[in-house]
Amino acid sequence: MSALAKTNSDKASVLFKAFNNACRELGVSKALAGKIIGVNRSTLSRKEGSGLGTESKSSELSLHFIRLYRSLFAISGGDQAFMRHWFSTPNMALGGKPVELVQSVLGLMQTNDYLDAMRGKI
Repeated sequence: MSALAKTNSDKASVLFKAFNNACRELGVSKALAGKIIGVNRSTLSRKEGSGLGTESKSSELSLHFIRLYRSLFAISGGDQAFMRHWFSTPNMALGGKPVELVQSVLGLMQTNDYLDAMRGKI
């Protein structure tokens, strides 16, 4: 295996692990995680060892979800109960529950924009 291929493989594996950790912390099921990044649940299970391709649309969406998690972590001070509550509760500013909104690309982007604005106030 060439050094470049190994580096890409490592990046894909790290990205996938970070996405799974963010999902676990927010109480996101495997089925919902698949919807967020546009793959089915069985594909997620198969990719656990190798990760997502670093140039794929799924990897781009997983990066956006990780960004959402990191923003929420910063706002909440790492309080998992608060993060899970916020993620599953209707938000008037967003017009819905973040857990439902992030299932579309537009909803994921809007949720990230909202969290970025909230972080700016801190």
